Amino acid sequence: MKIAVLLHFYQPVNQQLDILNRIVHESYLPLTRGLLKSKKGKIIINFNGSLVDLLNGDLFKDTDTAGIDTSVYKEVLDNIRKLYEDGRVELTGSAKYHPFLPLIPEEEIQNQININNKSNIQAFGAQYKPTGFFSPEMAVSDKVMSVVKEQGYTWVASPELSFKSDNPDTYKMYKDRKSGLKLLFRNKRVSSIILSSVCRDVEDLLKETKDIYEKDNYWFCVMDAETFGHHRIGHEKFLFEILDSPYFEPVTVSDILSMNMPEEEVDIRPSTWSNEEQDFWLDRERNVPTEARSFILWRDPENPIHALQWELTNNVIDVLKNHKNKDSPEYVEARELMDKAIASDQYWWASAKPWWSLEMVEQGAYETKKVLEILKASPDILEKADRIYRNILDLAFEWQREGIIRKRHLSHSGTYLKDTFKKRTPPDWYNLMVLELEFEMKASAERRDFEKAIKWRDALIKMENGNDVYDVLHVVDELWSAKHLPTIKAFLQHDWEELSDFSKQYFIDRAGNKITREAFELWKKELGHLYETKKEDK
Repeated sequence: MKIAVLLHFYQPVNQQLDILNRIVHESYLPLTRGLLKSKKGKIIINFNGSLVDLLNGDLFKDTDTAGIDTSVYKEVLDNIRKLYEDGRVELTGSAKYHPFLPLIPEEEIQNQININNKSNIQAFGAQYKPTGFFSPEMAVSDKVMSVVKEQGYTWVASPELSFKSDNPDTYKMYKDRKSGLKLLFRNKRVSSIILSSVCRDVEDLLKETKDIYEKDNYWFCVMDAETFGHHRIGHEKFLFEILDSPYFEPVTVSDILSMNMPEEEVDIRPSTWSNEEQDFWLDRERNVPTEARSFILWRDPENPIHALQWELTNNVIDVLKNHKNKDSPEYVEARELMDKAIASDQYWWASAKPWWSLEMVEQGAYETKKVLEILKASPDILEKADRIYRNILDLAFEWQREGIIRKRHLSHSGTYLKDTFKKRTPPDWYNLMVLELEFEMKASAERRDFEKAIKWRDALIKMENGNDVYDVLHVVDELWSAKHLPTIKAFLQHDWEELSDFSKQYFIDRAGNKITREAFELWKKELGHLYETKKEDK
């Protein structure tokens, strides 16, 4: 099975040095050093220019770095350059400061791509000539595709949900009908299995994907680089095991494009890698343009802070565009600040779905407003910008003061204040989930992954006691993200003797009480009678 792994390396240009230092040592160094030692490891890397600037150390010249060894930062860049020169890493193009491309003008997209190329050439040499493109947040739209095509790229990493049908075939190459760009659709299931650490070794990965593992096909997996080592300590070892496994052939996108595969033209729908299928259901029913919810974390039609942020952003972009002397020192300074201020972070942190940071919202708005001050814009323009900035802060503080943030957080927690899984689920399905969790618990214990075994056991206790409503992500949803449920035969297809004493203490009958053998046998008998009746009717 061919596997193409794309790792997205990104940190905001204003990242704190202590946090950056931790990420470098926990993730970037182990990843790049391990790839150099890997027997046949080969991956694709998107490296945003903002991170290049951070690792080069230029941004910390006036910062107290006592106790922090920044000398190894450049080793990360050197390691990637060596891997690139050896043909074991394929680099992509992107936008330097991680702006949300579908929501900014085409000229801004082009500018971000160009300055990203300059940073990458500085880090990886003149041979940096990517043919593929990674849009921040993997956000795609017809406008983004059009600009990327004009910039000379030939393929784009695209979220699975931008494919309008069920799931893309893993033996086909897809092509965007409008731009002509080749589309590499992220395999969301396999990516989730790898990054979530539901599997810890290749043997488990093969078990979880046996229904989709096909020789001569390919999986295109996209993940944040920080997942390996920073978010999940030591998880890079699993990645190296996959790359060196005899069951997988690591490939780059260029390798995939050289394969003789059937090609299909498709129309994409605007989306990101954070979208879920339900984001598009109501829109289809109401005939609402898909994009209304596609980018809701960055521009929510019902979020007044988002409206103010984008009003300020677009006003400043217009002033920059119409500035007469673009060679002046103030324009160069203002342009550089706007490039940084337009990063997607400030809008994402204002979504409160459930993420929220007053500091990030204020900093983004302040830097955007400051662009006009550097340009010495007219008093009326400065007054308007300051008024919008104050309105953003007033509204943000009001949301915090009146508990709106807390309410929005809870409403998007996934489970809180909803019925327990036991109440909102048919009893036969609930009992089957008990069997699924018991199976995962036993499998984890056999692998000596006791931490995970305890996790599945505790999940059963929570479900029984009704405490599962306090989890932001329900354990069944977490399991479902990594595998197709059910994997075990239906609850009522079991014999009573097949069921363990451990699982029986969690089962419920149709009235919600602890199930007895008598209730179980009667349930099965009634189900069998119903099945025979339906068969006769048919």
